[in-house]
Amino acid sequence: MNASPTTGKRRYSRSVRRAVNSGHVVFAVGLLGVEWVMLLIGIVARATDDPALRHGAYQLMRIFALAGGIPFAVLSLITGVLLCLRTPWGLWQHLWIKIKIVLLIAVIVAGAGVVSQFAHRMIAASASGGNADALPPLQTWHLVVVIFQLLALIAATALSVFKPSGDRGRGRTRSSRRTDDTPRDRRVPAGTADRVDRADAAAAPARAGRPAPLASSRPLSREGSS
Repeated sequence: MNASPTTGKRRYSRSVRRAVNSGHVVFAVGLLGVEWVMLLIGIVARATDDPALRHGAYQLMRIFALAGGIPFAVLSLITGVLLCLRTPWGLWQHLWIKIKIVLLIAVIVAGAGVVSQFAHRMIAASASGGNADALPPLQTWHLVVVIFQLLALIAATALSVFKPSGDRGRGRTRSSRRTDDTPRDRRVPAGTADRVDRADAAAAPARAGRPAPLASSRPLSREGSS
């Protein structure tokens, strides 16, 4: 949710806007990294034949979900909403912002309600004396949810970069380019406007039916009047 427009009723100061925007980028990219690590841990835990490594991987996965994924997702959502509310982008004015918010909420719900619960159940199933038969379906559904989260975050990142049908800065840039690219022979030379104004002022009495004033009038001398 990067905010490029700078006009609006109430705005952040430049330093505050940069700080919030930087925080949003850091949290969003950090969340993407956490989900990638979660996917790798899930693949390793499913492929390994070492029960101790599998059990330790699921314990580490739960720590990542609670200490990394959920906080980063919530902070990314909060900073993104703050940027939208205090910039002319608005919260619901552009479709790409709506889609990004929905994707981020879906990632939070999936992480808090599904991934963390799956991790807790896989820890119990992979422990010594646990129900090993319940582990394969849990592993499959866990990987499906993590892949969904990863794809959703990639899509949200792409929306932030490309801003489809919502980049207000392009119109201003194109108009400024057209102004700068105006051919020189079409530009009004310096001083032309002043000459046109004086000519119009001189022709105005003639158009109104009155004689035009002389360009310069000097009083006659006494010798010329006699």
